Amino acid sequence: RAAFYFAAIGAAVGFGNIWRFPSLVYSYGGGAFFIPYLLALIFIGLPVLILEVALGQYYESGNVEVFGGIHRRLRGVGLGSIACGFMGVTYYSMLIAWVIHAFFDSFGKDSFWTNEDLTGDEASTYFFEEIAGTATVGDDL
Repeated sequence: RAAFYFAAIGAAVGFGNIWRFPSLVYSYGGGAFFIPYLLALIFIGLPVLILEVALGQYYESGNVEVFGGIHRRLRGVGLGSIACGFMGVTYYSMLIAWVIHAFFDSFGKDSFWTNEDLTGDEASTYFFEEIAGTATVGDDL
């Protein structure tokens, strides 16, 4: 049961909620942005999550069978959600690989982040060339 809750929370809370949301709150005045976010979470996010779990429990099957049980032609909605999940996994796996690479790279003897005179342009160049790997692409782009 705990594994299900962690999986549901992990699917709902993405990188945008952790990285982008606090910066948007800071940029646009704090609580004024937080109130519509909480309202959307309470009145849209949670009911849709409960509905999804309830349909899965009722039909005792996956996405394609649940929507197919509602109507035969809705099986494509289930396939679409599986395709979206696959695209999300491929996107997040690349982001996690970058984070892990940067994490272990920061423990090196000549770590890039120990430079006190580091500018934003140098950090951006380091990320794109070393972490994301565009230095190996060459000038063909």
